[in-house]
Amino acid sequence: MKLFDDILQKVTVNSKDDGTNFTCTTRIEAIKELLRESRYELLQEGNLTLVYGKRKPIAGEGIVLISTHIDCVYSQCFCHDKGDIWQGTFDNSFTNAAALWNMLNDRFAENVIVAFTGDEEKDSTGALETAAILTEMNCNISYAIVLDVTNAGWDENAHFTIENDYGFDIYTAHGLVELLKPHEEELVFCHDAEPDETSDYFYTYGIPCFTLCAPVKGDMHCDKGTLLRKSSFAPYTCIMSTIANNLIK
Repeated sequence: MKLFDDILQKVTVNSKDDGTNFTCTTRIEAIKELLRESRYELLQEGNLTLVYGKRKPIAGEGIVLISTHIDCVYSQCFCHDKGDIWQGTFDNSFTNAAALWNMLNDRFAENVIVAFTGDEEKDSTGALETAAILTEMNCNISYAIVLDVTNAGWDENAHFTIENDYGFDIYTAHGLVELLKPHEEELVFCHDAEPDETSDYFYTYGIPCFTLCAPVKGDMHCDKGTLLRKSSFAPYTCIMSTIANNLIK
């Protein structure tokens, strides 16, 4: 837990863009520093995305893309320890930290690519740039998992939600349900949630995708921040890696 708390503190810093380029790169530099001595290499740095992998994908290889946006709307960012909860500006530093924790602890398979994107709060240009970069690399993006925070599921004491699911065939959907069964008391399904990067991945590039969200309490865009249960950390990171590693077999 101490390592995750350290990661969360380091990435809960400012990150801004103008829809074309990053204008504040504090979080970008934190991510790069955290991954500097890891197994991951920066495959591509775009105007609004950082794309990481353990290796360059083989042409035509089926990959799973994890996409977590780093742009935020806060005037200042913070993360406070409040005992059993954190209070802070976690849209979207919590899922940035969760993805990084899995990366640093070698929890993802070789064919899992992780992208840290910009402009999600407006037009999802970072997601579109990510998909374009991977397409140019001749990657077969078989599935995308978008990471974000949500207000859904908090009152149900859920540790994660599945939202905005698009394009899964019956066979794959059945496999996902089987993976989720042991965690059914920890999750909430929300098929028609607020728009996010999933619609761009699916409707522009035809990539089957869904959003894996972490429930928080409070206004996600308010400078006062939100509440986040510390108990959500372990199940959220676990289900993220479990699903990503089993989508392609």
